[in-house]
Order: sequence, then structure tokens, then C-alpha cells
Amino acid sequence: MTEQTSPGTVTGGDKATRRGDHPIAEGGGTEGFSVHECEMRALVEQMLDKRLGRRVKITSLERNPSPFATLFPTEVLSITLESGERTSIFLKHLGPEESDHPEKQRRDREVCVYEELLSNDDLPVVRYYGSRWNEGTNRREVFLEHIDDWSLEYQELDHWFTAARRLAHLHAYFAARAEKLATCDFLLHFDAAYLYEWAHRALMVVAGQSSELAGKLEGVVGRYDRVVETISQQPLTLVHNDPSPKNVIADRSSTPARICFVDWEMAGVGCGLLDLVHLKYGLDERNDQVMCAAYCEELDGRGLLPASHRERDALFAACDLHKTVYRLAFSKTWQIPIERVAQWVAETQQFLARV
Repeated sequence: MTEQTSPGTVTGGDKATRRGDHPIAEGGGTEGFSVHECEMRALVEQMLDKRLGRRVKITSLERNPSPFATLFPTEVLSITLESGERTSIFLKHLGPEESDHPEKQRRDREVCVYEELLSNDDLPVVRYYGSRWNEGTNRREVFLEHIDDWSLEYQELDHWFTAARRLAHLHAYFAARAEKLATCDFLLHFDAAYLYEWAHRALMVVAGQSSELAGKLEGVVGRYDRVVETISQQPLTLVHNDPSPKNVIADRSSTPARICFVDWEMAGVGCGLLDLVHLKYGLDERNDQVMCAAYCEELDGRGLLPASHRERDALFAACDLHKTVYRLAFSKTWQIPIERVAQWVAETQQFLARV
């Protein structure tokens, strides 16, 4: 899971210097530009031509590292066109970071998701311009729309509720295209095998920290059939799988704010509520309920959620339980204090009682 802590950053990244990445100076001609710099200008012009549906000419392009990104190297390209228009592009350098993460084995997943699934401008995502493999850096460069605003974690709660509604819109859109998703071999599958696998991983990790807590969690994992069945029987849709507030940009230049979900490296097919419980994690009870209501209201009458209050509550609890188990599986990697681990284990017992 990556971290995003700044306005205008589309994904995580670090500040490492990269071979082959040179600042491009201001200027209208090609004099003084290296072959690499001219190549970048030509590439960006081609991408803008395609996106805008007309020929453009770049008169200046300035590259600056994004100072706040924390996983992949990233840059912001500040561009001026011959027409006088100004725009910016977020350049993400996908590389080997976290290559041992079990859900990041397909290093091209994010590019595939953008190219094959997220081309509709009405979806709550940033616009995708294209990508290329950079032989000099051994990284895939991904060119995305740059939004100069803050991630959701720094926004007022009204924007969180807007994000819940837009998430519901995204889930409804792809639930109607489940057959298409089934053909996408680059997506993870949040099915029964996946859910059981994470439950057992969590149990192994907790057992390495406390036999007492492992005994309590084992009682939950031993009754996991109820959780798996509840989640697995839901309609399938595209699941972001890491929509924590740091991975949601709220562009406040419009009202309501334009919401964009970013970082699609762990996307898959499964129950949409797995995203919602991730998004709302950490809210107080009242705002948790408001966010859930906003999401559910958008899906009323679509057949994507259980009709009865009891079944719906059980589904929410099952998804909350899975996400808690997922966190437990990473508790040692994230160096979570044992007191916090104990709290999470207790929460799994509470959620199971509601399933």
C-alpha cells in the first residue's frame, strides 16, 4: 500500500535520481536540447495530439520531481503550447519497488487497467495519455493527467461523501460490464481462494507475534466459510483494492468536487463493498454511516446490494472483517504495535458476530 501526502500527486514515488531523466529547460526551439529532451517533447506532443484531437506544438516543457511522492519516482511536466495554452502531466516511473508484494506481481497491471478499462471520461479517474518503456532507467513511464489539488485525506468530509457516491457510480458501471472484466487476465480475482489465502496469512503472522492472539484469530478463521460465502455471492465489478483517502484526489475547481481514484496497481474483480470499507476506514461512527448511506443510495434499484437490512449489514461486516484480516497479515511488515494488533483481532471477532 502506498502513501500520498500532497496536492496534485497522482501516485506514490520517491526522490531518487534516475539515469536518463534530465530537466528540460524553457524554450521554443530545439537549440540546446539533448536528443533525450527532444524525444520527450515529441512524445508528449503525440500524446496531446491524440488526446485533444488536433495537432499541437510545445514551446516549453519543464520537468520537476514531485517532492511528496514516496514509492515510485514521479515528475510533473509543466507544458506551454504554441497557442498559449498551459497544461501539466504527471509522469510516473513504474519500477521494481515492492516487487515482492503478493498483489503486485503484474507490474503492468496499472497500465493495462488504464488502457483497457478506464478510457471513459465520465469515470472518476485521471485521464491517461500513454506509456512507454524507458531502456535507460529500466522503468515503464506512465503519463497521466496532473490535478493540482489535495488528496481526500486533507479534504472536508463532504468531499469524502462525494467520493463514496462516485465510487458507487464506478462499481455500477463495471458491474454492467462483468463479462469484459472476466477477459482481463491482468486483474486480481477476489474470490473464495483469495479470501481464504489472506485469512491464513494473517493467522501465520499473528502466530509469530502472540500465541494468545493467534488462538483468538484461529477461532475467526475456523468460521471463515460464512465470510467467504457472503462476499463471494455478490455481483462482480471492478475493485480498486486500495482506495484509502491518500489514493483519492478531490479537484475542488468544480462543485461538487471532481473525484479521481488513482494508483490502480492492485485492481481486480470482486465485491465492490471491499472498496467502500477501505475508503471509510477510520471514520467515526456517525460519518461512517453517512458515507455508507451515500454509497448505497447511488445503487438503490440496481440490484447490486442485498435488499434486506440484515443481509446488507452482514455484507458490510464481512468486508470489514476481510480488510481487518488483510491489515493483520501486514502487521509485522508495517511494525504495528502489539496493542494495535490485539485491537484488530478483537475487531475480527466483533465483525464475525454480525456476519
